[in-house]
Amino acid sequence: MLYDCPECGLPAEVTTVGDAHGTDGPVAVVRVRCAAAHWFLGPDETLRRLLPDPRSSSSHR
Repeated sequence: MLYDCPECGLPAEVTTVGDAHGTDGPVAVVRVRCAAAHWFLGPDETLRRLLPDPRSSSSHR
């Protein structure tokens, strides 16, 4: 899965995925590293996803 880096907009690769406790229940958290070596740790919903996760696709080509 690729995201854009929140700092510079370059492609960022997910390095860690997990859950954290939130006030409304669990929150999916990801750690990403971009091509310029920026690191970001935060909720996956705050990042713009560039490519979908192929494991979540129900159709195969």
